[in-house]
Amino acid sequence: MNIKKIITYIIILVLIVDAGVFASAEIHANAQASSGNYQTAQVKAVDSTIIAEGSVTAQNEADLHFQTGGKLVSVPFKEGDSISAGQTIAQLDTYELQQQLQESLNNYQATRDQFDQSQQNSTVNVTQNVQKGQDNFYGGGPEAGDNNANANYFNDLAKRIVDENQQNLDNSVLQVQVANYAVQLATLTSPISGVVTHEDVTVAGQNVSPATTFSVADPNSKVFRANVPASDIDYVTVGMNATVILDGGQNKLSGTITNIYPTKITLPDGEDVYHVDIQSSDIKTAGKLDQGGTVIIMTNAQNVILVPAWTVLSDKYVWVDDNGKPKLKTVTVGKINGEDMEITSGLSKSDRVITDPSVITDNKYNLL
Repeated sequence: MNIKKIITYIIILVLIVDAGVFASAEIHANAQASSGNYQTAQVKAVDSTIIAEGSVTAQNEADLHFQTGGKLVSVPFKEGDSISAGQTIAQLDTYELQQQLQESLNNYQATRDQFDQSQQNSTVNVTQNVQKGQDNFYGGGPEAGDNNANANYFNDLAKRIVDENQQNLDNSVLQVQVANYAVQLATLTSPISGVVTHEDVTVAGQNVSPATTFSVADPNSKVFRANVPASDIDYVTVGMNATVILDGGQNKLSGTITNIYPTKITLPDGEDVYHVDIQSSDIKTAGKLDQGGTVIIMTNAQNVILVPAWTVLSDKYVWVDDNGKPKLKTVTVGKINGEDMEITSGLSKSDRVITDPSVITDNKYNLL
């Protein structure tokens, strides 16, 4: 190969490299111009399923506490035992309370006797004084007006004595009622039939406080209580179908949403959720109280379009990219989902919503 051919090959190679660099630079420049003029965002769609964690719990359950502290003398049931409504689950020593009740009963009886006697005495005294006044009147004594005044005086006096004794009697009755109520509060009874699920104290003889807890739950009211994220709760309604998978099991349990709690709660990890109850005969049979699991809720939000809420003008217009040019579309809006707004009609998944207002102004379009 002669020197001329070598030089020719070198020149061709340089031209090819230069052309490639130029083409690459041009493509990059065009891409920058395009991304700078049209900052767009793909329209998103809400998933038709919601997945949430939760656990099996009883809709009918009760936590019981003593109103006052004291010595525990009886714990007839243990955790896991069946218990009927009205049965005693724990009892405090009532010796001192019983003595106070008996003292109140004694005071009541004494007050009652005093009341009956004073009432009898008042009646006799009034009758005697009125009669004495009449005798004086007919025997030439005081004028009739004076006789009436004497009668009124003794009547008023008798009434005051009776009223005072009545108040004393009422107070003694109240003391008996309070003492009896204190005895009743020393006994915890189950308000429902079910099983004992928790006891802070299991052995009698210990001193307890009002913070001591005894819990009862009705296993026939078992449901799966899910923690549905606050951002998804608007897509969940009572009557929806749900599938529950309990921890440690592979079977999918079918259920129905029966209750959505109105109050939002914050989990320890900071997530805001709403409690949702899923009821199923399979959960009542296979689920154990406090057993964790996962629920899959089939929502009615299939293919719902979501766009940034601030891009929706007057709740009915959205700018979209139409082959490089902005186009105003009329839409129908739905619910707010976090920072996004639901579009029920007017947009498709393929539309690209313009998120840079300069794209519209640069093309001499007026904002609404």
